[in-house]
Amino acid sequence: MQAFGEATGLRINMAKSSVAMIRCRGIDMDEVLRDFTGVTANFPIQYLGLPLTLGRTQLVHLQYIQVHAKSKMGG
Repeated sequence: MQAFGEATGLRINMAKSSVAMIRCRGIDMDEVLRDFTGVTANFPIQYLGLPLTLGRTQLVHLQYIQVHAKSKMGG
């Protein structure tokens, strides 16, 4: 992460960072994430307010958007 920051001039806020593993069978993730101080998350997760899943997005993953939109429209 430090090398990324030095190369790009960007800084990573580890308090806001998380990692969700995809297809990591056979990889020692404890070793890979040894210096990672962020949160380890499981799918489904939200990114920029939208659901991310490993499969097809289901209605249950979008339900909160529908509820929020209805509340904004007074319904």
